[in-house]
Amino acid sequence: MPDTLNPDEINALMSALKEGRVAAEPLPGSRGSVVTYDLTSQDRIIRGQMPTLDAINEQVAASLASGLSGRTRLSLRVETAPASLFKFVDFGSVLAAPGAICVLNLGISGAHGLIVLEPGLADSLLAAALGDRHPENAGALGGIRRELTAVEQLVLRRLLSIFTDAMQIAWAPVLPMMPTVLRFEPDPRMASIAPPVDVVIVSTFQITNGLEGRLSLVIPYAVVEPAKQRLSSPPRMNPGSDQRFARALEAELVQVEVELRGVLGTTSVNFDKLLELEVGDVLTLGTDESSPLTITVEGQPKMSGHPRVVRGTIALEIDHDLTPREETPRPTRSSVPFTPHSATT
Repeated sequence: MPDTLNPDEINALMSALKEGRVAAEPLPGSRGSVVTYDLTSQDRIIRGQMPTLDAINEQVAASLASGLSGRTRLSLRVETAPASLFKFVDFGSVLAAPGAICVLNLGISGAHGLIVLEPGLADSLLAAALGDRHPENAGALGGIRRELTAVEQLVLRRLLSIFTDAMQIAWAPVLPMMPTVLRFEPDPRMASIAPPVDVVIVSTFQITNGLEGRLSLVIPYAVVEPAKQRLSSPPRMNPGSDQRFARALEAELVQVEVELRGVLGTTSVNFDKLLELEVGDVLTLGTDESSPLTITVEGQPKMSGHPRVVRGTIALEIDHDLTPREETPRPTRSSVPFTPHSATT
C-alpha cells in the first residue's frame, strides 16, 4: 500500500471532512483553540517593572504638596499611584470629561505632554489660591465645561509651574526634561500629543486634605523609551540629595586617631646573634644622621623628614609628601613633635 494518497482519495477525504462524516483529530501537542494576536499592537507592560518611575512620581508628589500648601495656605497631601499604560485613543475617554487640560512642552526634541485636572479641581485650586478657605465648594459645578478667563489661566499657570519645576528636578538624573506650560485647551480634540495608536504613560496624583481632586500626567512612551533601562533599575540614592549625611560623615572621619611613625633606620641580625644580645650592645642602622627619614601613617609611607629638637622635645620636621612614584616632591615647612624609635628589628 503506498504511503501517500492519490488525488481521488484526497478529494474523498476532504469531502468527508467538509460534510462532517469524519471528525478532525487534534494535532499532537496542541494546547487549545487558536487565539488571534495583533502583531501591530504597541502594548508594553511597564507596571511594576519601572520602580525608578514610581520613585520619580513620589518625589514630584512630595514637592507638589509642599508647593501647593504654600500657595493656598492649606495642609494639602498629594499621593501617587503606579503609572498606567494606555493607547492614546483609549485615553480620549478621560479627556472627554469636562475638566481642565493643559498642554506641556517637555523640552525633549519637541515632545509634548498633558496635565489633566478632573472636573472641579481647577476651580478649587483657583479658589484656594485667591483666598477661599473652603475651596471644596468651588468645584460643585464642575460638571459644566467652561473656558478659563485670562486671569484664571495666569493663576493656574503659576500653580502648575510648581508641578513642572518638580518634574524637572525629579527627572534630572534620568532625562534632561524641562517641562513648561504651553496652553490650556477647552476642546480635548485639540490636545492631541501623539497618534491614536501610540502608547502613553499616565501617572495620577490624588490631592486630599483641604480640597479633593485628581491630577493626571500624560507622557508619550516614546519620550522615556531611551531611558527604559534606567527606569527599570532600582532607584539609586542621589549622592548630592542629602548634604547632612556627608557633613556628619566628615565630622566623624576627622576625629579618627591614626598612628604617625618616623623610622630612623632598620637592620637585620641572625637569630643566634639576637639571643646573644646584652645590655649595652649597639646595633648599627642602615642610615646616617643626614639621611631623610620615612614617616608612615598607619604603616603606609606618606611623608619624608628629618629629626630635630623643638623646645626640648625630639620632633620630626616634614620635608615633603611622598607621591605614589616618589615624583615631584612637594616641600612643606611644618614640624610634628614626635619621639622616634631608635631601631626596628
